[in-house]
This record gives sequence, C-alpha cells and structure tokens, in this order.
Amino acid sequence: MLTIQAKKFDTISSSGTVALFCTQEQINNNSFIPQQLSDVFAIINTKTFKAKPNTYFFAALKDRPSILLVGLGNQKDITPETLRNAASVIVTACSDKSISEIYIVLPEINSITDSARCIAEGVYLANYAFNRYKTQKEETNSLLQKAILLCNDPQQLSPILKEVEIVCSNTLLCRDLVNETTENANPVTIAKLAKKIAAQSKIKCTVYSKKDIEKMKMGLLLAVSRGSMYPPQLIVMRYTGAPSKKESIAFVGKGITFDTGGINLKPSGHIETMRTDMAGAAACIYAINAIAHMKLPVNVYAVIPLAENMISHTAYKPGDVFTAYNGKTVEIGNTDAEGRLILADALAFTEKTLKPKVIVDIATLTGACIVSFGEIVAAYLTNDEQVSTVLSKASESTGEKIWRMPLYKEYNEEIKSDIADIINVPAVRNAGTIIGATFLKNFVENTPWAHIDIAGTSWYSKKRGYNPKNATGFGVRLLYEFVKNIALQ
Repeated sequence: MLTIQAKKFDTISSSGTVALFCTQEQINNNSFIPQQLSDVFAIINTKTFKAKPNTYFFAALKDRPSILLVGLGNQKDITPETLRNAASVIVTACSDKSISEIYIVLPEINSITDSARCIAEGVYLANYAFNRYKTQKEETNSLLQKAILLCNDPQQLSPILKEVEIVCSNTLLCRDLVNETTENANPVTIAKLAKKIAAQSKIKCTVYSKKDIEKMKMGLLLAVSRGSMYPPQLIVMRYTGAPSKKESIAFVGKGITFDTGGINLKPSGHIETMRTDMAGAAACIYAINAIAHMKLPVNVYAVIPLAENMISHTAYKPGDVFTAYNGKTVEIGNTDAEGRLILADALAFTEKTLKPKVIVDIATLTGACIVSFGEIVAAYLTNDEQVSTVLSKASESTGEKIWRMPLYKEYNEEIKSDIADIINVPAVRNAGTIIGATFLKNFVENTPWAHIDIAGTSWYSKKRGYNPKNATGFGVRLLYEFVKNIALQ
C-alpha cells in the first residue's frame, strides 16, 4: 500500500533517492536544483539529459542521496497533466531501479499546493498492478511503497494529500472491479460488494431483487437479463452529507457485467473484453464512496442497474417490444444496444422516485464514441448549460477529458418505431453516440441531466501516462470533482 507524505528537506536520508523535475530551459542553467542538494549535483554530469517529457536520468551515488531527474519539456507547454504524467515516470523509474521509497522535490510551477496535488495524483494512479490471478507476484513487489514530497511547509499539504489518497484509492478500486472476471463480478456479487462498501461508509444501500424489479415494472432491465443465469439487480446507494437540504445529485451507472451482444452476437475481436461493460457502474460505486469518505456537504445517490446480456433460449430478440418503467414502449432493433435499455429504466426510476436536482449517467454505451474519440476522450451530452459548465470544469481539474456532442431535436426522428413508441437502434446506423443519448433523453423528462459515454476511456489498449493498460477507473475523479464543485457553490 502506497503512502504519500510531506516532509522538510532535512529529512532526506543519505541512502535515499531524490526525484526532481526540470524543464528543457532549466537543465541548461541548473536553476531547478534546491540549495539543499547543490553539493550532490556538483559531482553529477547531467549534460546528456535533454529533459524531454516522459524521460528520466538516474545517478546512483554512494554516501549521498541518489538522484532521479524527470523531464518536463518546454516550460510554456506544462499543464497539470504534464505533471501527473511526469510523476508516473517516477513510478516507472523506481520500478526499473527497484526503489521502494522516493523523495520528491516539488516543481515551482503555479502554486506549490497545485503542484503537490498533481504530483501525488500521478504517483498514486501510476502505482498500480492487477495481478490477482498471477501465481508470480513480481509486478506487485516492484510497486512503490512510500513517496515523500519535500517542501518548506508540510502541514500545508496534509489536507490535499488526504483528499488525493481517498479519491485515487477509490479510482484504483474501480480499476480492480472493472478488471475482475465475470465469475467474481456479476450482478449478484457486485450488489453484495456495494452493500459491503456502504456498510463501511456512511452510505445507505438498498438492493432491489428480480421480484422487486418485476413489481416496479422495469420491463427493459428484465428483458436484457432474460438470457442469463444471474438475476438482474438494482442498487440504490445514498450518501447524506447535507441532511438539512432536500436537494440531491444522482449518478446512474450502466452495469452490464458481460455483454455477448445477445442474439446479435458480438464477433471475435470485440467480445473478449466485454466484462468491462460495467465500468460506469463501478465508477458510480467508488465515486460515492470517495464523496462519503471526504464528507462532502451534499446529498448523493448512485443508482446502478445490473444485468448480464447472454444468449439462451429465453434471451430477448430483435423485434420484441417491452414496456419501460415510465410506460413507454420500446422495440428492440438490436440486442447489442442493451446498455441504453437498462439505463432507461434506471433513469426514469431515479427521476420519478428519488427526485434529484440533477442526474448524471455514465456508461460504456457506444462503439461510435470510440470511432469518434478513440481512448483519449469521453463524449458527453446534456440538456442543461449549467451542468455542462460544471462538468467541463471538473474535466479540466482532473484531466479526465470530455467533449460535448449535440442533442438536437431532429435526432428524435431517427428512433421512431413502426410498432412501438421508440426503437433502441434504428435500421440506419448514423450518429451512434448521439442516437444513444437521444434514446436516453426519452426517460428524463424535467430534470437537468448529462450522459457521459466512456466506451473508449474506461479501457486502454496500452499504457498511457499514469493510466495502465486495461481498466483506467475513468469517471471516479470526474464525478467526485463534479459533486465537489456543486457542493462548494
């Protein structure tokens, strides 16, 4: 377990390793070197190091601290993401050199508190491995155990480091859940996990069974789960951080624990990672957990519909028509557009029953989102300008990139059905991400709402900066920051 602390320079051990950041401008004049380390640098030749982004220089010394230099590139190009990614280089270097404890000199860029937050986030998020099923644990053994941020006023950084630890540890737990196998992450086990998490926090958790869902007439959630041995579940988690207020914020997370595509079966090359189709649900569970542990003064719901989209003789079929929670009838144009179906029932339930002042749903909804943005950016669509502003601010703060797409009324024509009120997928497949959100809009009538499509950002095909290959935990920090911004308004 990684611990990150802030201490003064005089705590540096002569046998330790000190990491410093430098720009391409600073490497030429050594202006990045603190006075406390000037004698060490007097015996190091750094002329070959160009300080390019994502590069490092290491000098192992005897009877003096070893030195790790990390490049930041050009001063004018530095952003908070630059610092997070540079911090991830520290983790990589420590793994390469079998270093378990590192001292870090904070760069003098913007405020020291901003730098500390970004560096701590980068170290925490990069220091991750999912090897639960490996018999050899070398990767875990090589993880960093302790990072010490060097500064003149450690007390100033304590609340920041506490928040970073809580939010980032929940991001890592989200990664674990998304990486998990379907044997251990199915509708039943995830519902049990949510109750366990709630019991350890000040969160109330209600799990609705298949019988409850039948009584509630959630025809879409029931339809999607028909082919599976696992019954559907509906989780409602509630954190009450402002008991004197009636207003609340609701997250709704798509929880398809495995998506075969149903009768419209996914082909090889697309089906192998479909255990990750519950990344939105995982983000909601761990975002509300982080909010509760930080005791934010706000009331929050996390509503999570869970189902497995499987093939069997009882599975739902193209051409079927089902009635949603809000009474609308839906024709099934394609069984592989199941996520919007379970979200539809959950959204309608959330608005009618919980009555939040704002709803944000998050889902691995469309392959079209990956076509548009790849794995770098999530799409979002909203019916409210203020929600858009707060979401954009949260994205900028966290580095979890989102981009707004339109919800023009003309798209409503695309989901009209010949035999029902609407169809989940039209015959002509254009504007896939927008069509998915347009469908969902039919189940939120009067509440400010945003839909975030994380189909690309939730799962990386390769390591990128502080995010590993496979599950990224995208959404935990974004949702947390979104709620924090509202709480502080």
